[in-house]
Amino acid sequence: MIDPGTIVGGRYRVVKAIGGGGMKLVYLAEDLRLADRRCALAEMVDSFTSPDMQQQAVAAFNREADMLAQLANEHIPRIFDRFSDANHHFLVMEYIEGDTLDDELRRTGGKLPAARMIDIAIQILETLEYLHNLDPPVIYRDLKPSNVMLTAEGKAKLIDFGIARHFAPLSNATMIGTQGYSPPEQYRGKVEIRSDLYALGATMHQALSGRDPAAEAPFSFPPLRKLCPDLDPSLAALVDQALAYDVVNRMRDAAEFKNRLIAIRNGVPAAANGVSAGAARAQLPLPLAVSSQAPPGQQNSDAAPNSDATAATPSSSASPPSPAAAAAPTVVGLTKDFRCPGCARMISADSRFCSYCAVEVGAFNLPFELGAADAITLPLPNRQPAVAPSGAQSRGRAHRDTAGIGARRRRPARHRLIWIVAIFAFAYGVAKIFQAMAPANTGGGDSGYYSPPPDAMAPDLSAPRLAALRQDLDNAGYSQVRFRVAGDNLELYGEVNSEFDRLEVETLVIRYTGLVFPIDHLQVRDEYAAP
Repeated sequence: MIDPGTIVGGRYRVVKAIGGGGMKLVYLAEDLRLADRRCALAEMVDSFTSPDMQQQAVAAFNREADMLAQLANEHIPRIFDRFSDANHHFLVMEYIEGDTLDDELRRTGGKLPAARMIDIAIQILETLEYLHNLDPPVIYRDLKPSNVMLTAEGKAKLIDFGIARHFAPLSNATMIGTQGYSPPEQYRGKVEIRSDLYALGATMHQALSGRDPAAEAPFSFPPLRKLCPDLDPSLAALVDQALAYDVVNRMRDAAEFKNRLIAIRNGVPAAANGVSAGAARAQLPLPLAVSSQAPPGQQNSDAAPNSDATAATPSSSASPPSPAAAAAPTVVGLTKDFRCPGCARMISADSRFCSYCAVEVGAFNLPFELGAADAITLPLPNRQPAVAPSGAQSRGRAHRDTAGIGARRRRPARHRLIWIVAIFAFAYGVAKIFQAMAPANTGGGDSGYYSPPPDAMAPDLSAPRLAALRQDLDNAGYSQVRFRVAGDNLELYGEVNSEFDRLEVETLVIRYTGLVFPIDHLQVRDEYAAP
């Protein structure tokens, strides 16, 4: 922490600390060379032990700072200067006086009026449109309420472009973005311009509903109309579309998102706004089923040219579907709420994950039978391989392509089999070790522990086991740790105090479920970080 009155870089006098934490702190400073002009001074400290790694990080920091200095948009703070002193690196920026969107949400009880949020979102989308149209495009990556500054004049500005990540320690936990606001593809390192639209959708969903996504399971946003029945259906459907799990189901770009918000603000009818008022797109894809009665060549003969199509639930007066539509793939669309098999609470019909306990609904059998009224016919693009045109040259090219694909598929399959067998044997050995070490549950004690499943080769993810695991995590002081079923595995997320706590949580998971390798997204809290 730099003391007030300290002069940094021979030019900037620190006034006070105004934000940040961990590896980056931001100060209000005065530029002594320009009539004591106020500026924001960001200090980043690296902990590299390798001079080569430090040199590479500093070079990357300088390149990105120079790129940001070229940006010219009223919604982006200007960059004035950059410099380094040993392992301390500084970025001098325009000082924005105002409050963050996060501050405003706290003042208003966690929610904003729809008109206010639309105005802020349109300004953010104008900024994203500018960034995404640069060559190459600039992806913001960390859009959330605390990174949106609101000025007294009503302007919304994006702050903190994540430049401090160049000095972050190398670890599996290092990720650009924030849990709850980052889209699924960002966890795989495959961001694109529509990733920023998802983060804005998460921000709007929070501001309109009061539901904090950082405190819930990732990617588990309930349909907005379920939480806000009085909200404009067009606005709710637009936010739900921005939160689509698959990138292709979101808007094309920031311009489309902005134009549809402007239409909603101006009262344009939903049909003219390009969205059905009664058909909010499901945030997560539901299982697909293809009719086996139709010939392969006719299954998608009426398919739409892209996979971004949606279909509303047909009314009773709708005309019967055509034979081609009847043979098309169908999406199971549930028309009633049902009870979560994990926590027994009622959840919305189109949920893929429970919003309360994060259990994947698809991992259980649904507690009711699906009838004909519960399915919607949805044409999908034809994914069958195209038939090669006639001619010796085309046949030869098709033969070479097919042979190449076959060779590429056979080699990885053989390698995968070897790895699967090796991992299988290792997991079995480790599970047996833990099983031998675990105290048996005789039923007469008060330890509350289950003994591991007798067959370590078949993990037990039944509801009683998960309920017992939840209870024991709470009893051990790990109420911040959340988990959900992911197929035949378990995903852990949340926050723990230390690596020892992480190990203890994983041990409890092994004890109750028999899983040796749960999917671990736990974050370790830095107890020494600045607030």
